[in-house]
Amino acid sequence: MEIFDRKGRMIFPDVERLRKMAAEKGIVAQEKKIWISQVFCSNGHPLVRPENAKFDNEPGIHLICEGETFWQSVYLSPFQADRRKEYKTEFKMGEILHIYCPECHVHFPKFAPHDCLAEAMYLALFLDQEANFYNTVCVCNVWGCYSSFLRLAGEIFSEARSQKSAR
Repeated sequence: MEIFDRKGRMIFPDVERLRKMAAEKGIVAQEKKIWISQVFCSNGHPLVRPENAKFDNEPGIHLICEGETFWQSVYLSPFQADRRKEYKTEFKMGEILHIYCPECHVHFPKFAPHDCLAEAMYLALFLDQEANFYNTVCVCNVWGCYSSFLRLAGEIFSEARSQKSAR
């Protein structure tokens, strides 16, 4: 992203355009929270469904998480920076997880490395059914790390970082 135009003037983001684009992708600002109302796997299957576990009366994001010894359904809060999740059994803190779609079992693609652990990666969940990497919700694949970010039109829209390492 350019900071200055050809004449050396600073470029300011078009906030209204970003808000409109966010609403089209199912991103809604509620008070001081950002609510993600739709997310898809790379095959276009919805991960937010009415029957999912609820967080503040909104359905969570359903993922299948596989650790070293078992796998299970995990529901993440649809509100960015909200650490709540629903699951049956705790994984080991700092365990690297394989995360995939509950419908077609496709693994979520690696988007970028993350610094909470040497092997940690951000995985891409898509805001479009077409699996467009310019519009993603990226989550860390380490149990206990709460870092994530929203990317709209190829730019970071919002970010939530863990206070400490997942180790």
